Amino acid sequence: MKYRFEILGPATIVSDGEDAVLPSTKPSAILVCLLIKCNSFVSLEYLKYALWGEHPPPNADVTLPTYILRLRRLLRKYDSEADPIDTMSRGYRITFPPNSDSLDLLMFQRLLDKATHYRSSGALENERSALQRAEKLWKGPALSNIPSDMLHREETPRLNDQWFDVLERRFTIDLSLGDIDGLAPQIRQAITHRPERERYWEQLIETLHRIGRTTEALNEYRKVHAYLTSELGIEPRASLQRLHLEVLRQAELSPGREPLALERPAPVRGARPGPPPGVFGDEPSGGPKAYKAVPHLPLSQDFVGRNPITESLVDEIKGSDVPIAVVSGPPAAGKTEIAFQAARQCTDEFAGGVHIAQLLRPDGVPREREEVLHELLLQTGVEPPAQEGLPTDPEERRARLLRSWRSTLADRPCLIVVDGARNSADCLPFLPRSPESRVVVTSRSTLPRLIAFHGARTHVVPPLSRYHSVQLLTRILGDEAEGKCHEVLQRICDVCGGLPGALRLAGAKYLSTPHLTLAQFATLLEASPLDQLSAASESEFSLREQLYRCYEDMSETARRIFLELTSSNQQVLPVTDLFASFSGTPNEFDQALAELYNASLIHHYGAGRIGVLRLLKDIATHRVDRLTEALVSNEK
Repeated sequence: MKYRFEILGPATIVSDGEDAVLPSTKPSAILVCLLIKCNSFVSLEYLKYALWGEHPPPNADVTLPTYILRLRRLLRKYDSEADPIDTMSRGYRITFPPNSDSLDLLMFQRLLDKATHYRSSGALENERSALQRAEKLWKGPALSNIPSDMLHREETPRLNDQWFDVLERRFTIDLSLGDIDGLAPQIRQAITHRPERERYWEQLIETLHRIGRTTEALNEYRKVHAYLTSELGIEPRASLQRLHLEVLRQAELSPGREPLALERPAPVRGARPGPPPGVFGDEPSGGPKAYKAVPHLPLSQDFVGRNPITESLVDEIKGSDVPIAVVSGPPAAGKTEIAFQAARQCTDEFAGGVHIAQLLRPDGVPREREEVLHELLLQTGVEPPAQEGLPTDPEERRARLLRSWRSTLADRPCLIVVDGARNSADCLPFLPRSPESRVVVTSRSTLPRLIAFHGARTHVVPPLSRYHSVQLLTRILGDEAEGKCHEVLQRICDVCGGLPGALRLAGAKYLSTPHLTLAQFATLLEASPLDQLSAASESEFSLREQLYRCYEDMSETARRIFLELTSSNQQVLPVTDLFASFSGTPNEFDQALAELYNASLIHHYGAGRIGVLRLLKDIATHRVDRLTEALVSNEK
């Protein structure tokens, strides 16, 4: 099949990277029933019970096949050749092959089996990894968009309980391994879904106490005590009460079991083998320990919808021979955040550490190479040459710093993040010589020269789906989003075109205009997106200028095609229609399209169709107005 199903959250069909949330209809409910019981026979009686409860209408046996027909038509839109629904005597079945990735529930169950295997062998790190991957398959409570009282009464609680069990077990492992940085907010989020789970509260109180926030820990106990006694009419269980007393006494928390035998850590790239510390004295026999840089990575807590591309990037860094990974996409797509998230997960892989080369200032102006090299040397623990000791000629100064940088990393396998490259030439001075080193480059361009001559691979960052856009905006607005109309949130997200940076600016602008309702703000944003978002920007960053720069870097031919594409009222256009109105040669057309693709100004929507993001259409509108003014002026 050319699509896959997701039911761990809103029921969704994913095709060509696009998420289509199923409508709240009875055919959708039938599809979910078949998916939940995939590879098994589902009777007509069960389907009637799911749709109408204990009192189906008299014509139910006639209506059901009609719904199945509508369902088949829906699926044929995504793949005209595949029909996963098998008709059987008095029922139906959806069949998936072994190890299929066509349904997230099957992937989730396989990961749970792996976690159970690792748990039985005491491999906690491996168990946690499997649980984390299972966790990331969930997009929220299961089947929230499906209209079936029976499913929500008998099926979704069981599915959701598996999600909450995974979270609880993973929190337990984190506490056992002492990996509690950032754990408290995750547990709080789980509590919002299932406040009656006392184990969550125990984990939260233990985490807060361990990081020295004892007052907060005691306050959380008061909260759960009030909830359990007033809402459920029960007292906290004995283990929760004992934990409360231990925190009151400022006692060291003990998990009540022997220390767990952990796996030996994975080998670090470039680390020299040697005997355990203390066998031959304090200094390892492999020589002096290399300085390992772990830079500050300003990561956001609101990182949603980017797990697949981040995981792919991490796998490439850790487990492949690809020396360079390019993360490309339009401004505000979240390229830097993805690169930093991946680097954070790889800090233990490289003996030489992680280094960040930021090539642009916050306003998008390129930094001097000398400044970047000076900063990189400081990251490696090497004092850069004094200014008075450097040549007066700028080229010679840069060459001196570059030699110092390369000699420092000559035998240090490391990970380098080159952030904000405008072209391949920007990256070349910072590439390390060690074959075990890896480089992640963020750029608006796909950097074809790095692909052709340096073995790079490109990860194109797509816009967020509408579901993840709403999720991100809701997190940014916080309490302000509670009780707000979901449709209004979707309107704001649609204007922002799935760009996380634009969504953050929109959330900031709304929070800074308390005199507006959310609906009023959405109307203003729809009328003048860039004006509203630019007003939310601080002086050193302008989304408008970042997007203008994308356009202005294009050739005249590419600009003309772009303007024609954006002037259409349709979301996407067939390439053949666009070429039909093009006055140049086929070669010129192809080169211009390649230029637009390379700059992330257009996106391929499958079946020979291309389109642009909503905000880029707004850029084009401004440019068309200016172009018209210039033509009128010339005619005069």
